[in-house]
Parts: sequence; structure tokens; C-alpha cells
Amino acid sequence: MRFIYFLPIFLAFSLQVHSASITKSRYENTNTHFIVISGTIEKDDDIKFKNIVSGVSNAIVILDSPGGSLMPGMEIGRYVRTNGFVTAVPDKTLCASSCALIWVAGVKRFAEKNSFIGFHAAYIYKNGVPVESGVANALVGSYLTRLGLSDSTIIFITNAPPEGLARLDSYTADRIGLTYASVRGQGNNLADRNQVGISERKYSPIDTVRAFYEALSIADGDTAASLVIPEKRGIGPFNQRNMSSFYGAMNERLKINSIRQIDSTTVEVRYTYRYTKTQCNGTAVVDTEFFMGNTLIKKIKANC
Repeated sequence: MRFIYFLPIFLAFSLQVHSASITKSRYENTNTHFIVISGTIEKDDDIKFKNIVSGVSNAIVILDSPGGSLMPGMEIGRYVRTNGFVTAVPDKTLCASSCALIWVAGVKRFAEKNSFIGFHAAYIYKNGVPVESGVANALVGSYLTRLGLSDSTIIFITNAPPEGLARLDSYTADRIGLTYASVRGQGNNLADRNQVGISERKYSPIDTVRAFYEALSIADGDTAASLVIPEKRGIGPFNQRNMSSFYGAMNERLKINSIRQIDSTTVEVRYTYRYTKTQCNGTAVVDTEFFMGNTLIKKIKANC
């Protein structure tokens, strides 16, 4: 594969707040393309990706995603490996869960000291209900094996904790044989998220909180968890399996009645749902923070 990474890269693309934006740009008159995946990975994003990159022979896939749905992430990863694409996570950029499974599929992988690449326990869902985690891990293990990754790498990824994220650093990568390189200081701009076309998102607490509760309303634990800060992801009420199980068993699914911003970081949500015979008329105060270009949920205080 011919890979050019020593010249400035300019990409123009439209970014939605949470759903994944996937864009393609050819570098001048070369046959190298730059593909940016930015935002939460959702159902059918693999189809979108394949349509956009159809006919592309040489590509570097630049990743900027807090995660999302497992299955489309792995399908994108399979396509990346089959077509010999390179993957990269720029400096100060988050790539977690299903995004990290795409990154490992690159025939060459790039990341920087301050890139955040994180793995956590895998779940798959059928009609909003989480399937036994062993099944999900078996699917992920099969996927990683087909990529030709080492046993140590497969063990590290499939044994990621259900609480929080297992962050990959250079020491761990060397220990488990998951090789990647840095391009910082090599006279190129690939390490700089601004130079590779990742536009800085605005701090948007209401949009994130709305997306979180909309995900709960359809028992989508993966999407909801991807909107939580890394250190709280998977813990207690922020565990994607717990969220899918609880909100998928409702007699009446969660409905957002109102949402308003209280201050610069805090949002109030009013909602209803019926789990048993008693209806919950809920009020939640949600604290958010801005992390590596993403507005994410930090804490929730709710009456039900």
C-alpha cells in the first residue's frame, strides 16, 4: 500500500452531534484517500462506510469516536483489514469500545502519547435485550483471531473489565504485541486532530443528555454508555448491560417530557416510564464535561 503521511491533510466534512460522520477525501492527485469516522457508531454505519469507501484501494482511516454498537464496528474493521487500510487515532482524541476494535484492524496502526484508546467488556443486543456476555466475547475473540492478532492481545481485549475502560498505552501494547507507531515529530500533521479534518465540536450538554435518554428509551445500552466519561463507563447504572436490561423490560418505555440546561455544565431532564404497576415521574440532574472533543455525562442524580 502506498501511504502518504508527510504532508498537511485538509478534509472538509459535515459533523453531526452524535451519530457517526464518515467522510472521504483524496489527497491531491494521488490514489491515497483519507477517511474520517467521527461520532457515535450506530446501526448501519458499516453499510454507510462501505458505500463511501467503495472503489478506494489505498486509505488511512482516522478515528474519533467514543464508541457505540459492537456489530457495525467489527464489520467496518473487517473491511479495513480485507482492503489493507491503515488506521490512526490523532493526539488528544478518544477512540473507545467499538471504535478501538476498528483501530486494531489496521494493517498499520498509528496513535500518539495522548491518544485515548480504550476497551471494555463486549455485549450484543437482540431487540434491546443483552445476550450472554460470553457469546459477545466469543464473537470478538473470533474477530480478533481472524485479524491475526496475538493471543496476548486477544486476552487483553476480551478480558477488558465491565467497569470502566482498559486504556491501551505503549507499555501495554509492547507487552501484548499490539504494535503501533507515532508520527509526532516526523514532519507531518497526521498526529494533529485539527489538521486531519476533525472539527472541534462545541460543548453541548443538552444534545448529549437528550441523546443519552433517547438511547435509554429504546434500551440501547451501547449508545448510552458511549456518552459517559471513560472512568465511569460500565460502572453500576452506567453499565451498558444493566441499562439495556432495565430499560428493555419496561411496561411503558421511557419518554422524555422536558429538558433544560440549568447552568453551563448541568441539565435537568423530566421523564416518565412504567416498570411495574407504578409509573415513575422522574426528574434527573445530569452533570457533563468536555473530554477530548466530546460532551460526555459525568454524573446523574435522579429520583427514579
